[in-house]
Amino acid sequence: MSPVSLGNAPLCLTAALNAAHGGRVCSTWGDFHYKTFDGDIFRFPGLCNYVFSAHCGSAYEEFNLQLRRGPGPNSTAPSRVTMKLDGLVVRLAKGSVLVNGRPIQLPFSQSGVLIEHSHGNLKVAAKLGLVFMWNQDDSLLLELDAKYANQTCGLCGDFNGVPVYNEFFSHNVRLTPTEFGSLQKMDGPTEQCQDPVPEDAGTCSDDSGICEEMLSSEPFSGCAHLVNTSSYLEACRHDLCHCSRVNLTSCLCHTLAEYSRQCAHAGGLPLDWRGPQLCPQTCPLNMQYRECGPPCADTCSNPERSQLCEDHCIAGCFCPKGMVLDDIGQAGCVPVSGCSCVYNGATYAPGTGYSTGCTNCTCSGGRWTCQEAPCPGTCSVLGGAHISTFDEKQYRVPGDCSYVLAKPCDSSAFTVLAELRRCGLTDSETCLKSLTLSLGGGHTVFMVKASGEVFVNQIYTQLPVSAANATLFRPSTFFIIAQTQLGLQLDIQLVPIMQVFVRLAPQNRGQSCGLCGNFNQNQADDFRTISGVVEGSAAAFANTWKTQAACPNVKNSFEDPCSLSVENEKYAQHWCSRLTDPHGPFAQCHSAVDPSTYYSNCLFDTCNCEKSEDCLCAALSSYVRACAARGVLLSDWRDGVCTKPMATCPKSLVYRYNISTCPPTCRARSDEDATCSISFIPVDGCTCPNGTFLDDAGVCVPAASCPCYLQGSAIPNGESLHELGAVW
Repeated sequence: MSPVSLGNAPLCLTAALNAAHGGRVCSTWGDFHYKTFDGDIFRFPGLCNYVFSAHCGSAYEEFNLQLRRGPGPNSTAPSRVTMKLDGLVVRLAKGSVLVNGRPIQLPFSQSGVLIEHSHGNLKVAAKLGLVFMWNQDDSLLLELDAKYANQTCGLCGDFNGVPVYNEFFSHNVRLTPTEFGSLQKMDGPTEQCQDPVPEDAGTCSDDSGICEEMLSSEPFSGCAHLVNTSSYLEACRHDLCHCSRVNLTSCLCHTLAEYSRQCAHAGGLPLDWRGPQLCPQTCPLNMQYRECGPPCADTCSNPERSQLCEDHCIAGCFCPKGMVLDDIGQAGCVPVSGCSCVYNGATYAPGTGYSTGCTNCTCSGGRWTCQEAPCPGTCSVLGGAHISTFDEKQYRVPGDCSYVLAKPCDSSAFTVLAELRRCGLTDSETCLKSLTLSLGGGHTVFMVKASGEVFVNQIYTQLPVSAANATLFRPSTFFIIAQTQLGLQLDIQLVPIMQVFVRLAPQNRGQSCGLCGNFNQNQADDFRTISGVVEGSAAAFANTWKTQAACPNVKNSFEDPCSLSVENEKYAQHWCSRLTDPHGPFAQCHSAVDPSTYYSNCLFDTCNCEKSEDCLCAALSSYVRACAARGVLLSDWRDGVCTKPMATCPKSLVYRYNISTCPPTCRARSDEDATCSISFIPVDGCTCPNGTFLDDAGVCVPAASCPCYLQGSAIPNGESLHELGAVW
């Protein structure tokens, strides 16, 4: 037989990262070959369902792996693996992975079990101390933690560190491999699978020379002192003896590959032994096959992963040196500089980017390079007591007075006042009753009540209204927007309860006073009072901004309202958990806005409020608003909860999740509408259907039914106006 050329490879060996642990590895490969944890190599041609390895040494079975080959008498490759891992049932087959009976997408992680593709292998790693690898062809490999020593059973043996004993002995009688393997059979409830018939050893021509040549060749020179070669010689000779292919060397590939794998587990670094004429392997895209590569691949998402990897090398397809795997654009191997970036689920090519109100970001080598830009600050009063300052400091004020929310520290150009009042059955339940915007030192005062009524200098006024460089209008039935020319905008929510969002332009940074803080990008001094003292508690700070001395002082309260009622707590946890559900309607915003604070507020308010559903829906809507401010528009979040506002829109109006323009009105068709030039964060609520316009009576009508307007006066449809000889 002519010698076979081996793959060209540099013949240098370095120290392996992972210490030898071949004694913790069980495997099966090729033509029904098995290796136990204790090093016995045997052949068992069983086609039934067998226990590959199970935890048998204690009352509680932490793992159980079962293997089936076939179907068909000529099929030697595994076809199905069933794994029970501490209560989780994983079923592996070619092309499918089921967990507890349901198909999953990889990578998958649950209950301490990670399932992923790794260099052509299907890998299952469990925190209980188990790693399982299947190359989706002939090779299965199981590695166990040493804590399971002498506690296993199955085809992998008892893991007691002693070959032969006690796997191949039963009542002091030596078992053949076929007898031992048949004892591990695990038939289904209606299955009666036949045990394999012992094979005649037979004779064949002596072609063992090629096996010895292969296993002692230069690529395996560092393996001979680590792995017992004789057992693999026997397996190789068997494969060669039963080979029916023209190219005999192709029958040796599985055993040579297994020898290489065991060498790596024993602490060796096998070299590339494959070649164009010897067990060639192909790789997708521009990847290259290596016999001993890092198991932790560098990717665009994690370009330095291999530097932190301590596992032994594995065989598989790898990127050429200097390149990483593009796990974002799925373009194979690329230089790091060619990696794309991801933001909010969208992929950005190198050199492109995105902008928000506060940052400009550019994708560079798979990483975002961001520059801060001047951006507005937002202060909010949520649920009648939860305050978030311009610098995003969170605190709670169960007040019973009127308070200064925000004003310039050194002028009276504007002042925003919030009236908080006790409104429920408990002292801790407070509501935002009204909001006041004072301009020009009190020359013009706008007041918006929780009922939606608007007063200008104490006179009831219909919206929209413009006065003293301020404009108030309703983009939907749920919100009122107050826009000033002083860098101040108020977004006032009315449904289901009153909440307010105060937005200040960047030019006001460091110049604000009130409950909303000083807007200097430093949370530590947000409790600074007008005298310059930084108060230590929210209550003491809030009391310095009362506008009426006779009001009672706020007291610090640490009571958890959910602890007072088990039923309220269950209700709150059930519905508020929608905010944090990774598969729920709010999940797409989790990367942009952390829901934890909103979840805490939701629990508190839902348990504390007399009208639990209203407070629940207000808490959910406040998270929706925060997401919209970051450019993430959520829809369908009211499905199954908070549906009442959708069904109670005034006649002729319809509900919409995201409204970002001025309301379509008949008046705007004739005269320029100043509110349409005002930009605001999208809101939800009731508005006119497409193609209709809101008339002065608050009814949505088609364009043909709209009146005309001349100098602010409405002229009914079909009528004409005579003025100075002209007919309108």
